[in-house]
Amino acid sequence: MIFIQILNFKLMKCYVLSLLLVVVSCVQANRDNYSDLATTASGWNAEVIATIDQSYGGWDVEIGDADNDGLNEILITGCPDSKLAVIKKSNKNWDMTILAEDLAQTHPNPGMGLTVKVVDLNNDGKNEIILGTGQEHGGTAWFYLLQTDGKILTKKLALRPDYNTSSFTHNFAIKDLDGDGLNEVISAYCGGGEIIRYDIDRELNQIESRKIHHLSGSGEESMIADVDNDGEQEYLTSNSFRHKAAKVEIYEFDETGELVIPARIILEGFDGRGCFYASLTVGDVDNDGSNELIVGWKEEQKINKGTVLGYKVDSTACKVYTFAHQDETLDLSYFEKMMEIADVDNDGKNELVLSTRGDNVSEFISSDHHGYVFMFKVDDQGAVSRELLVDLNEKYAESSWLAVGDADNDGENEIVLATGKGDRTKPGTSYVVLVEKE
Repeated sequence: MIFIQILNFKLMKCYVLSLLLVVVSCVQANRDNYSDLATTASGWNAEVIATIDQSYGGWDVEIGDADNDGLNEILITGCPDSKLAVIKKSNKNWDMTILAEDLAQTHPNPGMGLTVKVVDLNNDGKNEIILGTGQEHGGTAWFYLLQTDGKILTKKLALRPDYNTSSFTHNFAIKDLDGDGLNEVISAYCGGGEIIRYDIDRELNQIESRKIHHLSGSGEESMIADVDNDGEQEYLTSNSFRHKAAKVEIYEFDETGELVIPARIILEGFDGRGCFYASLTVGDVDNDGSNELIVGWKEEQKINKGTVLGYKVDSTACKVYTFAHQDETLDLSYFEKMMEIADVDNDGKNELVLSTRGDNVSEFISSDHHGYVFMFKVDDQGAVSRELLVDLNEKYAESSWLAVGDADNDGENEIVLATGKGDRTKPGTSYVVLVEKE
């Protein structure tokens, strides 16, 4: 059944372009019907493809060939049971398998799966899974190397560096740093701010780690990309979660693959304002053949206003695009693993897609629980437009984490959302939603 809803005046004031939203029929794999879970923009469909018994099905979503069968799967990890689930389409049906749980090793206390990636670490043509945890009650985050046949884990290695004082893993940056044919992993940790490098041997039997830098604040992101378009990749991190002290830091690598300290470029807030938090992503958002740096700034921890800016980076970072400015519809305005630059609508051009968080119970911040997903476009004249693609029903979800890719192996990109609601330390129900252009 299709319902038409008119956007309320509040959303019209926030310059959302589409005035009509269509509630689509969202059929979950077990045949339950959540027809009002997601409201989508005209021309877009949403389908609930899995339900999981976690209050947060996602703190990360990954699309990739995890079981090396030549087809992509969806991986999600969340809380409170730090589960890893794989979701796969087979014969027009979606099936979900729980590959692991209690990866934070905190049972019966809550724990978090925070970061998951599919990567060929030793370049042997077969993918592995790497995963990082969050420890709700303190202690050091775990780093995992995993392999799967799609049904069970066939390899499981874990490392918990005793020198790490931080409890939360915020993303992995992956690159063959030293030219030995093996990919290394860098992560900046939430809490103490350690930046740790992981080296895995060619046989995938041993993990070694060492601290390569220590941030002044909390490590909230790790990314390796050619942000300045010089043909060499840089390391980017968010040094944040500190009052008026959030920074985006860009580091060079030397010829041996080591970080060059100090950072070459540091961004500290916007318009002369110090900020509490910074989220970031890198990609060609304006389709000019070169990458831009996208930063989501949150000025005050307890005030939900988000500012999202695009920068061109060379010897400095120059602001060129404003996607949002002190915008309350961006809710908590934390966007880690919630922003991606990709061809979302399969028109041959990249867009920026961004989802929002509204989990005030977890963050102790008041929230409007919007559960929005926005798509931003930059046209040939440099003008920015915004469309509200998805509005999640607060009854079911108030936050979502996302990935963009060919999740159903049909040759086109989709958006995959893993939702969250309520207190992340307690049981609940969350959903995996496939969003695609008609």
